Amino acid sequence: MDQRRDSRAGALPGSCPGPESSAADVAERRARIEALIELLGDESTAVSAAVRARLEASGRQALPALRRAARSPQARTRARTRSLVADMERTRTLRRVLGFGLRRNLDLERGLFLLARLERSDFDRRPYTKALDAMGAEVRARVAQAPDGFAAPMALSQYLGNELGFVGCETDFNHPDHIHLHRAIEKKRGMPLTLVAIYLLVARRAGLRAAPIALPGRVLLRLYAGPRSLILDPFLGGRARTRADCVQYLAQHGLVPRPQWFADAGDAALFQRHLLNLLASHQARGLTREARELQQLVSALNRARAARRRAESSSG
Repeated sequence: MDQRRDSRAGALPGSCPGPESSAADVAERRARIEALIELLGDESTAVSAAVRARLEASGRQALPALRRAARSPQARTRARTRSLVADMERTRTLRRVLGFGLRRNLDLERGLFLLARLERSDFDRRPYTKALDAMGAEVRARVAQAPDGFAAPMALSQYLGNELGFVGCETDFNHPDHIHLHRAIEKKRGMPLTLVAIYLLVARRAGLRAAPIALPGRVLLRLYAGPRSLILDPFLGGRARTRADCVQYLAQHGLVPRPQWFADAGDAALFQRHLLNLLASHQARGLTREARELQQLVSALNRARAARRRAESSSG
């Protein structure tokens, strides 16, 4: 029996060739993929491992057939296929995140919803976009009726913090539910960065000028009222903070204030920090493979950005 399986593993159909040149090539390629999937349920782990590698090498072309096989009546085939599809989808998402993170002008909202696909490949952002739209419309209506000064920007914290109850998480701080944007919208709980992102995205929809302040260990939100501004802490339900409060917070953590920490942070900086939060969450929860993948992603982004800066400085 083992000899038969070994010979079958050595004769497995090859991976998909390059671009199709004819209908016959397409049919042949599909047949090879179907044959591989049929072997995926083999009771030999050696055979199934070899098949899995070939199917992974086939890439996107194998996904339609794999998704059909994920509904197979054969329990072993069904389980292995679902695992393979999930891994392939995650790999595709990681590649998309890498490409997205290399953009010069990236959009935070799009990036955070893209990260949700690491949790669920079939994630649908539309309900959450509509939720943000509705919150933005409500704040915009209140801003239109507010008197001059800080009353207009404070309408944001009054609505999100006091009425809807968005506030920081008190337990299990590093849980992914407190990091992913869509889960924080559902639960009205989150880490400082995630709550700042919600405030920021709602403020943009309401026509308010806002920008994050990325202090070490704590992200706050600056809201502008003409030439003046105020600082909100969404983690504390939108409570107003002063620069002196921020300096005191830094001192409590043994940090000397730096001017750049109080500058308006851009979407790219927040997206990078969000990746690091998700990486720390995986590490804290013992998700070794997921943590390794994100670490590789962050490292690749850092190398690419450093190379870009070197190229720009040498050309300048």
